[in-house]
Amino acid sequence: MNEIEPLVGKKIKSFRKNAGLTISQLAELADMDGGFLNYVENGKKFPSLNTVYKLSRSLGVPVSEFFTGVGSVVKDAQTLKLVSQVRSVFHGKTKEQQEKIFGILKALRNLETLNAVYKILKR
Repeated sequence: MNEIEPLVGKKIKSFRKNAGLTISQLAELADMDGGFLNYVENGKKFPSLNTVYKLSRSLGVPVSEFFTGVGSVVKDAQTLKLVSQVRSVFHGKTKEQQEKIFGILKALRNLETLNAVYKILKR
């Protein structure tokens, strides 16, 4: 789960409660499954843009309100440490070396690739 998922869910929950609706009532208004909406509100699932639009329409809230402030989340300590480590790897490298490192990092975004590389390096 990334850090945006729980924040969007919390906003949806807040707007729902302000409207005086239960999860079931909002799910019915938005024509969606109540269980799924529960997962979204608790940050376990991330809604599609279509789902956000349905919720927006049902709650009378602009779509943008679901994402206001989401980008200003303070990174947790582990993320900050990782960013610092990546910056130190890039420091002093030529543009070509930086591009190679960046290419590797992009490839590692895929969890399967990351796990495979981890297993190889762990040997």
